[in-house]
Amino acid sequence: MTHVLVTGARGFVGRGLGPFLAAQGIGGTAIGRELPTGLPAGWHGLTRGDVLGGTAKIEPVDAVVHLEVKQHVPRPTAADEAEFQRVNVAGTGAWLDWATRQGVGRFVFVSTIKAVASTTAPQTETAPLAPNTPYGRSKAAAERLVADWAAADPTRTAVILRPAPVYGPGNEANLSAFVRQIIAGKPCLIGRGETRKSVVSRTNLAAAIAFATRRDIPGCEVFNVSDRETFSLAELAALIASLASAPPPRSIPAALATLTAPVGDLIETLSGRDFPLTTARLRAIRETSVFPCDKLLAAGFVHPQATRDGLAEMLTWLATH
Repeated sequence: MTHVLVTGARGFVGRGLGPFLAAQGIGGTAIGRELPTGLPAGWHGLTRGDVLGGTAKIEPVDAVVHLEVKQHVPRPTAADEAEFQRVNVAGTGAWLDWATRQGVGRFVFVSTIKAVASTTAPQTETAPLAPNTPYGRSKAAAERLVADWAAADPTRTAVILRPAPVYGPGNEANLSAFVRQIIAGKPCLIGRGETRKSVVSRTNLAAAIAFATRRDIPGCEVFNVSDRETFSLAELAALIASLASAPPPRSIPAALATLTAPVGDLIETLSGRDFPLTTARLRAIRETSVFPCDKLLAAGFVHPQATRDGLAEMLTWLATH
């Protein structure tokens, strides 16, 4: 049986990955800062400190799947930026060193689309590593470490996955707030909502990770990971409203949003609390973010889940939580 080691296994993606891999007959070790629990058959949990510290006994590993991450925050503090470096950069280096010591020749790194420069055009895997956020810069630096690790030994295989925003059961970020606004009948669109956004269901990302663990091509490959379909925000909102039997999505006139955003900036600055619409959020809403998965499809990947089915799964979870 293939045996993989998954870091960051207690996170949103990690919680869904273990059962997905187990269903495919892949066993593994789930790693967390705290001991992962509730694992499927064929899996066991260990703490990060015990494994990196060498005190835990672990069976031979075929591949490392590195999910451990300090996530993006809209307004990072100096402490956040230090944590990006400690977890996303130094942490990746620590697991690469561990893989080297253990003789593991396959490393799957789950990066982010924020590691590359933003643009209005669809972004392929050749996009330059020129991020505009501290989080993105930390993930770009980690990508370079992974590429260097693969280049240091011609027998090593590294796969870097850049997922679009991930959604699914248990998610409280990315699409979750958008979905809740639609269900509540609150305005969720700016103007006509024509901006196109790539997204990926947790199931499709788990399938891409499983696909990557089976890659056996020496060197370092990079793949975008997104759902096969790409929607505009208006199309996505209409699909969600239909699935949830919610009212038709509402929008805010673009001119009104432009006037309101600076007020949101001021409220956040004075109160320290989040405001639904700020200049940064408006910029993000208006920014095209399309990351085609054509390269992944050409390599033989098949999406197990359509966006409609992924959203329905997420809505079923939200209805009970």
